[in-house]
Amino acid sequence: MNQAEISIQRFSIAVAWGLSILITVMVPAIYFFISYQHLRSELVVQSVLSANDVTNLVRSNPTLWRYEDLRISEMLEQRSRRTVAESIVIYNTNREVIASNTAVVPPVHIGQKQDIYDAGVVVASIEIYRTLDPLLFSTLLVTLCSAAIAAVIFFTLRTLPRRSIKKAYQALCEKRKKYRSLHESMKEGMAEHRVTFANNGELESFTIIETNSSCTDMFGCHRQDLVGSDSLTQFGASFREYLSELLRVFEHGNSITFELALPERGAYYTTTAYSQSPGIITTLFEDITERKKSEQQIKKMAYSDQLTTLPNRALLLDRLNQAVANATQNCSTLAVFLLDLDRFKIFNDTMGRATGDQLLIEVGRRLQRQIRCSDTLARMGGDEFCFVAINTGKELNATYVAQKFMDSMLPPFWIGSNELHVTSSIGIAVFPDDGSDAETLIKSAELAMYSAKEAGRNRYNFYSPEMNLKAHTRMKLENGMRNALEHGEFFLEFQPIMDAGTRTITAAEALVRWNHPSRGRIPPNEFIPLAEETGLILPLGEWILRTVCRSMKTWNDAGLPQIRLSVNVSSRQIEQQNFAEIVRKALHATGANAAQLEIELTESCLVNHASTNLAEVFDLRSLGISIAIDDFGTGYSSLGYIKTLPIDHIKIDRSFVTDISSNIQDQAIVEAIITMSQKLGIQNIAEGVETLEQLEFLQSLRCDEIQGYYFHRPLSAEALVTLLRAQV
Repeated sequence: MNQAEISIQRFSIAVAWGLSILITVMVPAIYFFISYQHLRSELVVQSVLSANDVTNLVRSNPTLWRYEDLRISEMLEQRSRRTVAESIVIYNTNREVIASNTAVVPPVHIGQKQDIYDAGVVVASIEIYRTLDPLLFSTLLVTLCSAAIAAVIFFTLRTLPRRSIKKAYQALCEKRKKYRSLHESMKEGMAEHRVTFANNGELESFTIIETNSSCTDMFGCHRQDLVGSDSLTQFGASFREYLSELLRVFEHGNSITFELALPERGAYYTTTAYSQSPGIITTLFEDITERKKSEQQIKKMAYSDQLTTLPNRALLLDRLNQAVANATQNCSTLAVFLLDLDRFKIFNDTMGRATGDQLLIEVGRRLQRQIRCSDTLARMGGDEFCFVAINTGKELNATYVAQKFMDSMLPPFWIGSNELHVTSSIGIAVFPDDGSDAETLIKSAELAMYSAKEAGRNRYNFYSPEMNLKAHTRMKLENGMRNALEHGEFFLEFQPIMDAGTRTITAAEALVRWNHPSRGRIPPNEFIPLAEETGLILPLGEWILRTVCRSMKTWNDAGLPQIRLSVNVSSRQIEQQNFAEIVRKALHATGANAAQLEIELTESCLVNHASTNLAEVFDLRSLGISIAIDDFGTGYSSLGYIKTLPIDHIKIDRSFVTDISSNIQDQAIVEAIITMSQKLGIQNIAEGVETLEQLEFLQSLRCDEIQGYYFHRPLSAEALVTLLRAQV
């Protein structure tokens, strides 16, 4: 039994005793007092009436009334109450009895005296005495009844509060049990805190007084370790940060919710605090650690590159925008470096994507070692990396940083057992000269990077406005090229290939030309590289192939000599999984003679695709198609490819033929190529022959075929047909 219950029980006993005594004493006392006053009133009235009767007798016989005692006694007998012992006596002035009734009154009685007058003079007095025994007896009965009632009230007040207290205590215990059970079954952690204040209003203590099992499990401790401890110490610094809001819960009576972080434990909780009792604050903790980690992981995935773990483009743009804002406010500068690996596609294609990915990771690590903690390095995608340097001058610092990046690429990369040598091209844009926002700066750096690649790679370039003009021109050219096929702007010209001995046309190389509606004829060296870069070479190459096959069929049907028609094929076309099928469909659709079709490949095709799609291209020889290697001697192929691959023709590049009349080295190279091809049984074709001296030297080496301006420039289809008719 607790102190409150004992206090309530003692109070109920005191009330029971007091009320019982009050009823036992006051009710009989009040009854006796009222009854006594009533009795006295009766005696007064009776004495007055009796005195009046005697007074009337005195008035009627003033001298002899005293001797009429018998008459007076009878009168007194009539006035007395028969049920109660009552004595009535008349005395003269000398206290002598004149008359009385015969009743005897016990000692305990009440009396009343009344004087009798005669002419205003007292001549006698009448005294009436009545016993108090009936009143005392009835008062005793009332006392007994009051005592009985008081006893009932006493026991009622003594028993009912005890039962009520017991019942209330049991209900409270049951409620607390349910409350405890509810709290124990909660998945949220619960902690109750007692808050006390000093006299000056300052916080004195913030103490944990109760917890549930979920709370102890969340914080990894026992209940006895939490209960009684300081809340601000137990729940970390972030709990203290919200102290003022927690204390305002008392003032407003509302609840607050905040996030409690315990970084030392790597835990996060959503905390709700409210107050239901004065001086008590209840906090509910919901463990959101996993959700927080998931959010952080999602944020990390959203803002970091999954391969290199560097910031991605989205995060770079955000940081670059902040850097631009700071630079604008502080009137400072910053530089954006866009770095692209040179010939990364070769590593990826020849050694596999896994090696390429590992190379990107290692490149990212090297670059990261070159930057300051205040700068940002991000992977933009593919093999592009972007670096933002703050407070960098265009003339000195940016140059130093770019050179440092390039120097970091000099040591070879070891990927597995492979030693890889990598170079990079870097474009640099400086704020505010080259752009006032993040997107413009990145675009400017990208243009500068492309310029560095076009200038020979493994170098850095600063952005200049001319690059933007060139980019716009390039974009317009690309857009025009996309519509050129539909609008019939492309056409073919044919450059004859002559037999070196007979000087007759044995073949012709198909050359694509573009007649732009506003610019007129655009040189092939301007749009062919762009077509390969954008992928437009694929539909364009298929159109060339079908047009050549269609012309071949038309000319055959016209009875013209059946010469070879040569078609240049780029690496992008060979990368198509269905290139061989495209050739077969073109031959089938046009009905052309496959034996007249020749496919020209560059040496780079032999390197990049020797073990992949190239095998399907050489399988086309089974249809009668011949294969030629264009620009032989300028690429990176080894003689092993020439030895193993079934090649029909080798075309000697014009760079060796141009100075063949005077340059001994060129003469030696051309002679070696012709001799090698003859030994291997491969036909050779010399390109770029423009003079008689060149022709005669090639004829002396027994070159098979000649192509160049000495005989013919590229001709229209109609002009070629005219020449072929002349040979019939």
